[in-house]
Amino acid sequence: PSRTFHGNSRLLTSQLTSYYESINQYKKELPEYFNFASDVLDEWARLEKDGRKPANPAFWWVNEEGEEVKWSFQELGSLSRKAANVLSEACGLQRGDRVVAILPRVPEWWLLNVACIRAG
Repeated sequence: PSRTFHGNSRLLTSQLTSYYESINQYKKELPEYFNFASDVLDEWARLEKDGRKPANPAFWWVNEEGEEVKWSFQELGSLSRKAANVLSEACGLQRGDRVVAILPRVPEWWLLNVACIRAG
């Protein structure tokens, strides 16, 4: 049985541990290099484009006034590639560099984070 916390069903620690252990028993080879932006977001964009994944927003932001910004996986991929190119080419960002982003939590903050992941 699971406990209820603020009305949500949560797994107990022992259940989480056994779940983690069951995952660990499956030995999957880890890739030498993994990039969430290119390996996951771009793959989901391709699956959506091919009709093998239902179209859902990759990013959906709503402010206090109810204004919304929605980006598909293709849009987020394209925008993050452009931002990563600016960071890499114009700003000289290289794989392994550290970036500090001082922005409120606006869509551009999230876009910059994905671009930094994409740039390595």
